[in-house]
Amino acid sequence: MGDNWGSNLTEQLKIKNGVSARVTIFFIILLTGAFVTMHWSNVSVTGASFLNTFLPSTMSDTSPVKINCTMITCPTDPQVKTKNFSSSAEACPEYFKWIHEDLRPWKDTGITKDMVDSAEKKARIRIVVVNGRVYVKKFRWVYQTRDVFTLWGILQLLRLYPGEIPDLDIMFQMGDSSVIKMSEYPGSGAAKIPVMIHYCGSDSTFDITFPDWSFWGWPEVDVKPWETFRKELDESNHKVKWKDREPYAFWRGNPLNRLRQNLLRCNISEKPDSGAMVYQLDWQRERKGNFKHTDYAKQCTHRSIKFAVDWGNNYTQEAQEIGKAGRKFVQEELQMKHVYDYMFHLLYNYGKLLKYTPSVPEGAVEYCLESMACTATGKVKEFLIDSMVKGPADSGPCILPQPYDSAALRDFIQLKANLTMQVEKREAGES
Repeated sequence: MGDNWGSNLTEQLKIKNGVSARVTIFFIILLTGAFVTMHWSNVSVTGASFLNTFLPSTMSDTSPVKINCTMITCPTDPQVKTKNFSSSAEACPEYFKWIHEDLRPWKDTGITKDMVDSAEKKARIRIVVVNGRVYVKKFRWVYQTRDVFTLWGILQLLRLYPGEIPDLDIMFQMGDSSVIKMSEYPGSGAAKIPVMIHYCGSDSTFDITFPDWSFWGWPEVDVKPWETFRKELDESNHKVKWKDREPYAFWRGNPLNRLRQNLLRCNISEKPDSGAMVYQLDWQRERKGNFKHTDYAKQCTHRSIKFAVDWGNNYTQEAQEIGKAGRKFVQEELQMKHVYDYMFHLLYNYGKLLKYTPSVPEGAVEYCLESMACTATGKVKEFLIDSMVKGPADSGPCILPQPYDSAALRDFIQLKANLTMQVEKREAGES
């Protein structure tokens, strides 16, 4: 894994049944007419000058964070420290219910070491937590710095809720497609389902969904950590009134699959007017141009309504309502505390299912705040610093909601099926 740090880095909370929450989040952001980032303060930190340097916190407590970079290895003293949290009266958002659904395949059997080991052939890395210390064994190449920022997020969680996370043994996939297919484990085979944590899942796979790396930063495409990003999103969304924005849906991206290639056909240049402004993005060119055309704050000039909205008399009213709902979700529901709380409940309940005591695998390397932040360079270092939490939270995680009952889950699945069918009909040109 060390060969990837600092030189390589969007999808994260997933709503099961094929709906990715990060996709949903980015979609909602488009609905509000913004996908923006904050300007970085001028930070240049090396191992030497970083010694005893105070770092800003991204949590509600804005007092400084201090980290010692006289060493680039992890401290020898125990990193885990318990804290008595005040009880949290806050209920988690409803989408946390999908944690129960993601873990349901192992509810009755528990998770054995064989179930975890059997996922190795498809995993990219193995993350093990023992007594609050984090160890990583890398199996395969990981795209950009996804592993770096995923691991960083786990370290932040341990810092936020010290002593609360049980020992863990996690096989982690870091690609763009879910991999543990349900069709391969029918009937009696269900007792041997491999356990894989991933950024995405689907109706036909058992992958357990985890917040994706870009919540802590995606330096390769200049996407800042979420809390920084979210603040500018709110600021940018107030700069141009809805009625003054261009009445077009806006999308700019890399047409790396057939769906995106088809989307390019919806550009405004096509006749009749599709109501969309769609542009192909060349990331290599953008990097050379210092991301001039992907300055998200400058893209808050479109109404960016979803393509499925009818272009009738209700256009403006409906679009504004969608925008308001999206903005409320971003402001109230999708805070970093909720990202950490989702991680907490997922990992805590995952750990309770383990039928064995995790141990450090041969060849694993220990990672901690010091070994990562002090040795990183460039934007990677900036993003790590900016997304670092100060320390233990004042109160515990939000309260996890009860699982869906069978009727509510059935209704949700039916609603999703109906919406999918409507989209498919529109794609086919049906009314």
